Amino acid sequence: MNIAIAVPVRDEERGLPHLLTALAAQEGVEQAMLSIYLLFDGCTDRGVEIAKAFFERHPNRGCWSVIERQTEPSAGRARRAAADAVLRHCEFNPPDILLTSDADTVPDRDWIASAADDLRHVDVVAGYTARDTATSLPARDALEDYLERLHALRRRIDPLDYDPAPSHPWVGGANLGIRLSAYRQLGGFRELESGEDRDLVDRARHDGLRVRHSRRMRVRTSSRLEGRARGGLADALRHMASEVGEPQVEHPFDAARQYGRHALARRAFFVRDDTELDWIRLGSSIGTPAEALRTIAGRAANAEAFVMKAVPVHPTSRSLPLSKASNMLDTLTPEQFHE
Repeated sequence: MNIAIAVPVRDEERGLPHLLTALAAQEGVEQAMLSIYLLFDGCTDRGVEIAKAFFERHPNRGCWSVIERQTEPSAGRARRAAADAVLRHCEFNPPDILLTSDADTVPDRDWIASAADDLRHVDVVAGYTARDTATSLPARDALEDYLERLHALRRRIDPLDYDPAPSHPWVGGANLGIRLSAYRQLGGFRELESGEDRDLVDRARHDGLRVRHSRRMRVRTSSRLEGRARGGLADALRHMASEVGEPQVEHPFDAARQYGRHALARRAFFVRDDTELDWIRLGSSIGTPAEALRTIAGRAANAEAFVMKAVPVHPTSRSLPLSKASNMLDTLTPEQFHE
């Protein structure tokens, strides 16, 4: 199984050596099947020299290239360019799997092996990204803990056999893997200022591709408050560090009810030729006629594609302080939301 890793780099001379050292020390994978591609986004530091020295020590391991520096950094543009570099250099021997990471990130020693194993079962895998402890962010820690628990409830309400527990709710380009066939099917990363990773995974679900949120595939990334692109993790961390008072979150009952709609839609798709009951219930719940739902189901590739197309995004109409939402979450059970 050929594996390529695409990493966009913008002035990361401090973090880049740690990433490259971790990639060179990967276990459980044939090094001959691994290629690393670094895309330097108009860097002004010593990153290119660091990469050159690395590839001199590890010949035939991959390559690096440079694009012109843009006035405003764009995570989507840089990540797509990094992936394009892989496709360009591997035109006659394309990889089976494309992994993406960031230059301020350090993968666990079994990161690649875990990704390869997960991608034997699914089309896309979103790994678990831990932040380093250089910056103390207790509010962010509390929010992440809450969202982890909410996601656990989601998977108890709407279980997926290809995304088994222990799962997690996160998607990030610092720790993402995809089959190359799926990447090409989706047309690759979009050149968004930020959020290109979540956009790719969202489109994968709409296309009916299987997405797993894997805790086995782990990396650790920077918790710095000054990032390279607007709208990224650093911006989110800085915003939370500056907030006064508790974060406000969606009412957990509303979120869980939406998960119940997903489960009902999935069930309706699987029994669509046997009964009208689930169609009527689903139509009543989301405000769409049962016959229209049948039409959507007939055009959907599978249950996941149907869920994404048929169940509208639930507007966040109610919110609570995080501590109240957390206490309320403790009282919710999956049985309350099985419609």
